[in-house]
Amino acid sequence: MDKETLIKIAEELHHGAFDANAYYLILQQYRKNQREYAKEMKMSPAFYQTIHGALMKACFMEIAKLYDSSNGVVSIGTLLAKCAENQDLFPEYRETMTVEHDGTAFSYQIPYQHQLKPQEERFFKAQVESDRTLFAIFNIPDAENAPVRVDLTFPEFLALYQKRFCALSKKREDIRMQRNKLYAHNDEQRILSNENLTDRHPILYPDIQEMIDFALDCTGLILGVLTDVNRATQYSNIDDWEGTLMLVRLGLKYQEYDFQQSEKAFEAEMQRQLGGNDNGELQ
Repeated sequence: MDKETLIKIAEELHHGAFDANAYYLILQQYRKNQREYAKEMKMSPAFYQTIHGALMKACFMEIAKLYDSSNGVVSIGTLLAKCAENQDLFPEYRETMTVEHDGTAFSYQIPYQHQLKPQEERFFKAQVESDRTLFAIFNIPDAENAPVRVDLTFPEFLALYQKRFCALSKKREDIRMQRNKLYAHNDEQRILSNENLTDRHPILYPDIQEMIDFALDCTGLILGVLTDVNRATQYSNIDDWEGTLMLVRLGLKYQEYDFQQSEKAFEAEMQRQLGGNDNGELQ
């Protein structure tokens, strides 16, 4: 496989992960705004309920596509396999630095640096324990949980992501089951038995977040190494919905104020017509 084809595959998957992340982040906002702006959201209940359902399905289907294992599909598993088969397309080290001294050139290979995520620390137990022991000696705050950086060659980096991918096998299978029986098809057996598949194979919000994060990490790494360009992982204005709800809240307050003013004007007019004095008192 040539470099351009691999980039195209990675970009397509990164776009899918980006969309899934956008849907997920808005769903998280939905849960928060439903508590804090309940009155405002009740102004358009059908709209918000429809949007919530559409976001749930769209997010789930994007994740299902990212981790699909069907023959002939392009997925995260496909990307990792293609990268393993074409490691010659990737520089083993991040860069090579050359320094001259007394007319002699010395070359130093600089590895990729990676800050371990909590789920990755188990693959580097010795280094994590050693580094955190040093952190404690130097009185680094919260030394037991301080992030650890590791130096990796590209094959080691790829091996780490393959381990993370394998660790998601149970969640990938649950996603596949729900897609086939709940979203992609009207499964007759499930319908007739009133089976709630999400109770048997629950996909929780932390699971969704983990699968999206991995897809973004994986595609971001591949694209970053092949193109030397870091891709965005979310819209810069992803959290602007609350601003809209705040304006709705202001509108409701103004509506209430306007109603009160209209009520006062009506009462004053009634007093005038009934022969009240200038102070609004009946004579």
